[in-house]
Amino acid sequence: MKNFRRSLRYLWPYRVRLSVAVACVMLIAVLWGGGLAVILPGTKVLISEEGLHGWAYNSITQDRLGAQIVRIAPPAARVDGQVLPQVVEVVRLTPDGPAEAAGIDPDTYIIGLYDGDPGHTVMTAGELTRQLAQAEPSQTVRLRLLKPGQTRTETLTVKLANAKFPSRMLGKLAGLFAEPADYAGRFTILLWLLGFAVVITVLRDMLRFVQEYLVASAVWRGVVDLRCDNYNVVLRLPTTFFSEKGVTDSMSRFIADTSELARGQVTLFGKTLVEPGKALAALAIALTISWRLTLLTMVAGPPAFLIIRKFGKNMRQASRRALESWSKMLAVLEETLTGIRVVKTYTMEAAERRRFLQVNRRLLKQQRRMARIDAATAPAVEALGVTAAMGAIAIAGYWVLNRQHNMDSHAFITMMGCLAAMFDPVRKLAKVATRFQRAEAAAERIFELQDEPQEKRVPKAPTLPRHERSIEFRNVHFRYPSASEDALKGINLSIPAGQTIAIVGPNGCGKTTLVSLLPRLFDPTYGEVLIDGRDVSQYSLRSLRRQIGLVTQETVLFHATIGENVSYGLRRPAAEAVLEAGRKAFVDEFVDQLPDGYETMVGEHGATLSGGQRQRIAIARAILRDPAILIFDEAMSQIDTHSERRIHQAMREFIKGRTTVMIAHRFIMVLEADIIVVMDDGRILDIGKHDELLDRCELYRHLCNTQFGGTLDQ
Repeated sequence: MKNFRRSLRYLWPYRVRLSVAVACVMLIAVLWGGGLAVILPGTKVLISEEGLHGWAYNSITQDRLGAQIVRIAPPAARVDGQVLPQVVEVVRLTPDGPAEAAGIDPDTYIIGLYDGDPGHTVMTAGELTRQLAQAEPSQTVRLRLLKPGQTRTETLTVKLANAKFPSRMLGKLAGLFAEPADYAGRFTILLWLLGFAVVITVLRDMLRFVQEYLVASAVWRGVVDLRCDNYNVVLRLPTTFFSEKGVTDSMSRFIADTSELARGQVTLFGKTLVEPGKALAALAIALTISWRLTLLTMVAGPPAFLIIRKFGKNMRQASRRALESWSKMLAVLEETLTGIRVVKTYTMEAAERRRFLQVNRRLLKQQRRMARIDAATAPAVEALGVTAAMGAIAIAGYWVLNRQHNMDSHAFITMMGCLAAMFDPVRKLAKVATRFQRAEAAAERIFELQDEPQEKRVPKAPTLPRHERSIEFRNVHFRYPSASEDALKGINLSIPAGQTIAIVGPNGCGKTTLVSLLPRLFDPTYGEVLIDGRDVSQYSLRSLRRQIGLVTQETVLFHATIGENVSYGLRRPAAEAVLEAGRKAFVDEFVDQLPDGYETMVGEHGATLSGGQRQRIAIARAILRDPAILIFDEAMSQIDTHSERRIHQAMREFIKGRTTVMIAHRFIMVLEADIIVVMDDGRILDIGKHDELLDRCELYRHLCNTQFGGTLDQ
């Protein structure tokens, strides 16, 4: 669970909210226990003949005598010529208690008091316990005793002890109500107890609302911070990471994985705190009734722990596989929807349905496995708990029937309620464990992304001065992480400032890889890239990239206005500068025909524009940046011939005084270059001007006649 624990640091800024939520949990537990505590008084009022006050008197009397007593009507017992009413019977003595010290034996009836009142020599059980409960602490009393089956009584003097705290609290509770004279009065007490239970429930539910809201708001704020941190990490990852692993898996970690993690954190500060609080409250009440039975029911704990641990391990594995399958499903969706025109044109709908179904079934397989584990955990734990509880209830029933361990029918009912209230939270916590394992699997994937090696940056790197002399590739080698051989092999190339070079060669020869080293989208495996004699790897990336304008073969536009796409990369550029850049790239030719002009939204990936229009916007973006170095990676590939010639006319003025590197598949662009570099298989084959290369480079002549669409006599 180390990754899940690691995620909790994102909740630290919101610790005040969580602290209030924890305080609410504690109050909820107290109120839950208070609701359970109403059960026993309620049963005494509703069922027991002695009622709430009689129960309080009995409890206090037992503490003061140090004996377990019951109320009983002796069969055909007569004293002083009268039949005995319901009297107090001593069932069991507390060792070294007041009753044992006075010489009272078990199975003895206490029938009255010798306190100077002749009417007290024979008393009912209710009146006797009332007198003893209301006596002064440490008071000495003379009890009139009778052995079963005898008619002669005896008198013993007993020094009363102090009542215990629970009994005193029970006496205070009973003192809140007038002692009822009939069942109507007892019904009034019952209504008060039920009203108290309702108030407790309402307060508990209000606290639960506050607790759940505070936890959820803190967790989702933490998730926002986590996503932002991961987003910053992703922006600093080398481009080789995405070329090797794609983008949909990273997207899935931002969406599905963070949501799964958030559910685990909400559970941690929700059920994980609330349910144990409820269980502890029920446990405390159960211990006060019978600690022996309560401990007996806890023997189910170790087996339940082993079951939860086993299921949790399986859940973690299944959850990770499910999240990976989820990212693969997103990849299929992204590919299909992005290439929907190709799918439709080539009538591949059926094939794409089958591919999606296969990925979806793999996801379903893991989700079914997770469902089986989740469904089995709670019943398994519940079965263990019920088995232990049934054993405890059987023993409690035996004690009730045999009047042992101070267990009567009302305590028995309350004990069963406490056991049920104690095991229900435990059953819910069993599912909490599997939820944590799912969150751990998600956290593991999230922090795998966060821990990926980032672009190499020199701490406190100096700013690279604006380029003005030369660019040099010195003995450069480059190999992609998953490749078995170098993509670039021993590149040595020097470009004087202000010159335009065209890099030509067959597909896959390393042209794009070479120019990608200049803005450090890749770093050389070996060798150096120098600008004005300075190794670019030792200077800040920001100062390097701010000097470079890039137009790629695959035009990248964002879901924003045309003006915002032109000014991308600049903060608050002047509107006149945006319009001028658009004019130079002939963007205004189609923008002027749009109702909203430069405020027109281009749609996702520029879907509302043609390929040529998107390319013009990308070129305008490079013009507006005013870079010292221009990189055109087949930038004219989607421009029609008419627009291409007009753009070249504007570019001739713009590239003056700027170093320009072009990857060219158009003959007109090759002719514009000051230097032409011919590449093949990751190496520079030849360098020169057009006429020189036609004479001495066979590959260049082949490219002119095939790829460039030119002829040897041009």
